[in-house]
Amino acid sequence: MQISNNFSISGADALRSASRASGVDASRGATVAEAGIAAPSDQLDLSPEALAIGSQPTGEVFRADRVAELRQAIADGNYDTDEMLTKALSKMLERLG
Repeated sequence: MQISNNFSISGADALRSASRASGVDASRGATVAEAGIAAPSDQLDLSPEALAIGSQPTGEVFRADRVAELRQAIADGNYDTDEMLTKALSKMLERLG
């Protein structure tokens, strides 16, 4: 049994509690539906602004050939060099302004 900070009960004890409240006989193995407990579900609501941002083109194009080239360089041990680190840090500092 788990009791959260808002004093809700989860697990098997929640089913037993709901069964008692609804008059369903828990001793015969009442199901969640019989006890009147809704199955948990996830939901995500996006604002119109978020939807608009997500649908705007970024201008960036995925370059599979470049990704493959970089993966190979990393695998060969040719990518982690001081020169590459300096280049990456310079780009990051430029973007930060």
